[in-house]
Amino acid sequence: MDTSEKQIKRIVLDRMERCSVCHRDFEPDDVHVLSRKSDMWMLMVSCSECHSRNFVAAVIGDGDAEEAQLALRRLGEEHVRSQFAIEPETDEPGEPVTIDDLLDIHQFLETFDGDFKALFQG
Repeated sequence: MDTSEKQIKRIVLDRMERCSVCHRDFEPDDVHVLSRKSDMWMLMVSCSECHSRNFVAAVIGDGDAEEAQLALRRLGEEHVRSQFAIEPETDEPGEPVTIDDLLDIHQFLETFDGDFKALFQG
């Protein structure tokens, strides 16, 4: 690990001291460099305790903050798709939601007890 990588990790850890889910203190080994350009680094900070993940864009010098936000959004979307095997959206619209669809879900939710396990076993 070169000096600049150590510095970036230290800066990230100074800003993200602990996991927002389980409050465990982060360590340098929890920060993983995903990509690196001259003006922007993409990193993932993962908690070894609860396995939550945070994506971080470190903008260096005169880097473009908007470009970093877009890159983070794409990275997050890719991660969610890979975790849940979600196919990317297509330009082809599905069937529109009708008033009857809304009434059906409203009636269902009025009596639903929150037991998803029982709901999906049937």
